[in-house]
Amino acid sequence: MVWVAAGVVAVVAAVVMAFAVPRVRVLDDDEAPDFALLVTPSSVVGVTVAAFVAATVLWVLPTELWWLWVPYLGIGAPLAYIDLRTTFLPRQLHYVGVAAMALGLVGLAVLDIWAALGAVVGALAAFGLLYLAWHLSPGLGFGDVRLALLIGAVAGQGGVSMWTASLFFGTALGAVHAVGHAVWARRDSRRPAYFPYGPALWLGPIVAAGWMGLV
Repeated sequence: MVWVAAGVVAVVAAVVMAFAVPRVRVLDDDEAPDFALLVTPSSVVGVTVAAFVAATVLWVLPTELWWLWVPYLGIGAPLAYIDLRTTFLPRQLHYVGVAAMALGLVGLAVLDIWAALGAVVGALAAFGLLYLAWHLSPGLGFGDVRLALLIGAVAGQGGVSMWTASLFFGTALGAVHAVGHAVWARRDSRRPAYFPYGPALWLGPIVAAGWMGLV
């Protein structure tokens, strides 16, 4: 059953990457890249494989929670890739993720109403926390704040410990990335000082679920 779900995640990621990403447009930012240039055979395969590998975390998760995890992984993998390459988290894809997870929330509520409530509370709490951080830290983009809705939902359905661990691991991975990026940027003044935070945040719940499932 896990392999079937992982296959669905991979297919979703491939479809989003191959067909949705080239159609994304950011009309209110002149510095926005042409996302279609990111879509190549190798990038589609890479994102698909990454999504499939990430979906192996489903082994340690109750099946009712997959209703949110499948869209989180399938749509989140292309989002993380775009952010990694461009530092942009396009709103159009984010809204697709929100819509897919909202549908998943209905399925989750039928099976476990308390987990569904936890997802809603977790999403709002994570959004509020990142919104506050966005006001305090100029290096945090608002795309990361929007991404927090998805992160908080998938983490919150697992309870307070899962939610806390997800944000902790996401923040820790972001800090490691920041240090590595600073060292890399210092070697050449032409390299940008800013770095994408979204991929680390997206990985937070995946690492947290794997860690909590093994300890």
